[in-house]
Amino acid sequence: MKIGNYKGLEIGKEEFVPVTGMEVEREITNLLRQKVAFNTKEGKSELGDTVNIDYKGLLDDVAFEGGTAEKYDLELGSHSFIPGFEDQLVGYEAGSDVDVNVTFPEEYHAPNLAGKAVVFKCHIHEVKQRVTPEFNDEFAKEFGLESAEALKTELEKQMNLKKKEDLNNAYMDKLMRAIVDDSEVEIPDDVAKAKVDEMYGYYESQIAQYGLDINTYLQMQNMTVEAFRDELAKQAMEAAKFDVVVDEIRKLENILVTEEEIEKEFLMYKDYYNIPEEEYNNFKATKKDAVENHLLMKKTAEYLMEVNN
Repeated sequence: MKIGNYKGLEIGKEEFVPVTGMEVEREITNLLRQKVAFNTKEGKSELGDTVNIDYKGLLDDVAFEGGTAEKYDLELGSHSFIPGFEDQLVGYEAGSDVDVNVTFPEEYHAPNLAGKAVVFKCHIHEVKQRVTPEFNDEFAKEFGLESAEALKTELEKQMNLKKKEDLNNAYMDKLMRAIVDDSEVEIPDDVAKAKVDEMYGYYESQIAQYGLDINTYLQMQNMTVEAFRDELAKQAMEAAKFDVVVDEIRKLENILVTEEEIEKEFLMYKDYYNIPEEEYNNFKATKKDAVENHLLMKKTAEYLMEVNN
């Protein structure tokens, strides 16, 4: 193994520019959207309202696969259904039965429905109106702050912190690529495979959060498991080289973490995740290696940023 030069590299770090007032206002708008409520509405539905519906799609009076649902929330005007569907549910009260007549697009993914005229038998259970909160002192109290101005100040602070972190991460990525490219590192096959398995498991867990298994997801992407693992192998090799190079630099520079630093990190996790006292010692015992490795990587990254420009 040969570690390339890792000091005094002229990589170039993008200059930090604080967020603008317009950016803060956009973040406030996003925050208000996250707190939108949907209140039951008396009277007829309008564009922008959400209707809770049962629907059953019929082609030549026969129900077709994937065309039936119950208690489905549909925002009218969201264009999430095929053209014409949502418009035909405007002007109805809860309890209404509506026949929605639409034609599937010619390029629709299901060949048996492409270009076909169908009818959806719909029943409206509820009409709900979107209510967006105001950005005021009362809203700020939901976040533990006393005023809208205090919340705005805190948002600006957090946005600037994130922007700095993103710049540091981008710089660190460029720096490590330069160091790895200048190094000679051989990754054993078993290490590379373990890294692929780790990454594959991560993607599996992420996809599962959306109610999909990985095979279904890959079919939707027109990709086989083998092709996906081949793609991961390229990423895994880069990640493995990154880990090896960082670990070697850590050893060369004798970068260590103390028990006090590890304990401080654990206490932060305890507070953040609200870990009960009776579970804390077991949590520490099972996570100590991971926390120590995380701190070693973090300290090594900080060192590399200090000795490079």
